[in-house]
Amino acid sequence: MDRFRPWKTLASREVYASPPWIRVVDDRIELPDGRIVESFHRVLLPDYSMVFPVLEDGRVLAIRSYRHGAGETVTGFPGGGIDAGETPAEAARRELLEETGHSLERLVPLGAGITGANVRGAKCHMFLAYGCRQVAEPDSGDLEEQEILRLTRAEVARLVSGNRFHVLAHAAIAARALLEWNGEAR
Repeated sequence: MDRFRPWKTLASREVYASPPWIRVVDDRIELPDGRIVESFHRVLLPDYSMVFPVLEDGRVLAIRSYRHGAGETVTGFPGGGIDAGETPAEAARRELLEETGHSLERLVPLGAGITGANVRGAKCHMFLAYGCRQVAEPDSGDLEEQEILRLTRAEVARLVSGNRFHVLAHAAIAARALLEWNGEAR
């Protein structure tokens, strides 16, 4: 049993919203010891799925693009928001196809994590995809220009160990996938 008790939300009001992208709420909360916090802000972002795609030849598919939120060019993996009525796995398959034009044979869940524990942020659902192959041209409709990379397992490991994934969710999925990956392309 968890020794930490959850905080009690006494009141909550939305202070900003731009659906479906972001909501900011201001909560009045009661701590387990009875203290009251009058204003505790949370930033609520849509949950999303991310894919670590292993190609049929054993290389890993990655994307390099400028991300305005980060203010820099980053290397990462396909992913995006989960649409209404869609499961995280369905979103992972759709995002892989949209962003890279690739389909997959097998999808292995790697777990999920919250992007910002104190403000909540979003939940990232991570997947390892085996048997990826190109079946179409990328057509994501995203604003970013992108470059599709095909990396060896060793190159991905060097990017992780060299702190070259500047977005933590991308570093997390790479590290998690490298631990899970059986090294085979299928």
